[in-house]
Amino acid sequence: MKKAILLIFILTGPAVLFAQNLTMSQLLEIKKKDIGNAEDYLVSKGWEFLEAKEPTWDKFGSVAFTYEKDNMSSRAVSFLIYLFSDVSSQTRVLIQVHKKEKYTEYVNAIKSYGCEMVSSKVENNEIVKVYRGATTTFIIRSGTSENYFNEQSAVWTFSILSNDDYDLNYGIDY
Repeated sequence: MKKAILLIFILTGPAVLFAQNLTMSQLLEIKKKDIGNAEDYLVSKGWEFLEAKEPTWDKFGSVAFTYEKDNMSSRAVSFLIYLFSDVSSQTRVLIQVHKKEKYTEYVNAIKSYGCEMVSSKVENNEIVKVYRGATTTFIIRSGTSENYFNEQSAVWTFSILSNDDYDLNYGIDY
């Protein structure tokens, strides 16, 4: 039995160690990177490229990635979107998670950075909370998603942007 477990670890261990979901500090680092370096970093952590859209003069461009995507459906453990602009140096990172443990980990990390919740509301059937730190704003959306079988599951989306970007594009609502 021990030999079978050891063999399974030897065969799957490197893949498990290679692929990992991201911590909040890693997400903040990705936000600082340009597109190419962000992609290299994500791929090295087991993320897969999903799609890209070029920016226009009035809209951010985007590059989407998945983590542990199901080959038979559009489900994944996490989705990440890196947003960028050709007319400014602003970048944003959005990550969608489906596990309560990951949601709790991210919220605790945001609070540990000294960020304060500055607003909360219900919008489009989601709870929207805004946390603000010295330089960064986090928008957290708690909602649900329905699959093809009409089953509901929790979905959390974290948007990470600079305070200046938030103030300019979302307005100060606190």
